[in-house]
Amino acid sequence: MTLSVLARLSPMQSTRLTPWLCRGMKQATPRKGLKVLFFGTDEFSSSALTALSKGIYSENPGVAHIEVVCPPPRYKVRTNKEKTKLIWKARVSSRATNLGIRVHNTPEGGSIQDWEVPTVDLKAGYGANAQFDIGVVASFGAFLPQRIIDSFPQKMINLHPSLLPKYRGPTPIQTAILNSDTHTGVTVQEVHPKRYDAGNILAQVPFELKLGMHRLDLMTQLGHLGGELTVRVLQNLEYSRKHSIVQDETQATITHMFTSGDAKIRWETMTAMDVMRMHWAHFGHIAVWSFLRIKNKVLTVKMTDIELATSFDEPLEEDYLSFRPGSALRKRKHDYIEFPCIDGGRLHVRGFTVEGKQPRDGLQFAAGYIKKNKTPCMLTLSPDCKRPTPNFVYPESYKRPSHLAAVKINDVPLYHSKPKFVKKLKLLEEAKEAEEVKSSEELDESKETEEPKEAEESKETEEPKETKELKESEELKETDESK
Repeated sequence: MTLSVLARLSPMQSTRLTPWLCRGMKQATPRKGLKVLFFGTDEFSSSALTALSKGIYSENPGVAHIEVVCPPPRYKVRTNKEKTKLIWKARVSSRATNLGIRVHNTPEGGSIQDWEVPTVDLKAGYGANAQFDIGVVASFGAFLPQRIIDSFPQKMINLHPSLLPKYRGPTPIQTAILNSDTHTGVTVQEVHPKRYDAGNILAQVPFELKLGMHRLDLMTQLGHLGGELTVRVLQNLEYSRKHSIVQDETQATITHMFTSGDAKIRWETMTAMDVMRMHWAHFGHIAVWSFLRIKNKVLTVKMTDIELATSFDEPLEEDYLSFRPGSALRKRKHDYIEFPCIDGGRLHVRGFTVEGKQPRDGLQFAAGYIKKNKTPCMLTLSPDCKRPTPNFVYPESYKRPSHLAAVKINDVPLYHSKPKFVKKLKLLEEAKEAEEVKSSEELDESKETEEPKEAEESKETEEPKETKELKESEELKETDESK
């Protein structure tokens, strides 16, 4: 393979082949731009790294050379010390190896207080002991001390997946989904030496948060958007720092780390959309779960594949509103189990994982845990196995939804429609409209009949007065004649 062939390849393919071609060849000539040391771990940082690597081949490259720093992989040592099992590996490390980028690992303990910043690779052509110009941080997960920030001539900048000062901290994407936000974004800021996400803002780009986007989708899209924004900032670094904006501390909000307890379904208060937002926010990290009692056993059941039933999805039970929220409804030849919620919405679950068991689909879960003529219910709290399950407690201001209201509560066309059920809905709507028309006509008729009756009554009341006057006049005439 010659260099002319390499020139016809895409940037990603050429970066993969560069280390192989450099064997036995002279060192590469240094490119124009900054030498960047990238700090990251997860999907967000790996997408940003891809965009940064593409910026090397632009007409005005802000990045000349890039290397990656991430936590080391974790292994589980088996009984035989020679054999180990990989438990966790940073996503950005795998992406960097695919792109042909050199990877540096931090110490295994997680602390980087005594960690020394590495030098630039000799193959890049910058000579021995060449230092990096700037550090770029994207979802690294560790606090960087002042010593490491000062080791870069151009200091360090941070890429954050929110519109700062809103949603500082480790979970801005999850918090935006849970709070039903319609817009989010990415921010490039300077790294603050004492606080997380409190540096001056260099650039921001908004992003529309659509219904149905989950955590992994947003991390990928926001990471790519943030990587492109970081390239533009590096191309105009002096201008960006000159026009930087100080964050308004009065508008700052802080996010926190989520645990498995934050993914528990509370059937007494959570609507169907609330459960779906929780599922989208923790997708790929924590599965939403609930308790299930089978005789004297209380099981923890995780729900992995959840969909929101719309008005086009026929319910498995016509009177599903008579069941308590969290009831597991099933039907033959259906690969999902339906759970009614307190607002009248319905959830279709196709994936289950019972604690200590292998994952199962809807049919396998129904065959193993749902018996005929019995409908088990998911529970918010773990009950006492020696006592009967307590009754479901509805909120004080709860109003039971009607059938039509429950069917139309989530008109979100996310799934395929069923024509038969749509016809049923139309018939119900037509029947309701016909009843309303009949009632209005009856009211009009009753008003029309009441008006002539009132007129007749008034005439009847007036006629006796006239007859009395006539009688009096006749009597007067008779008296006059007699006289």
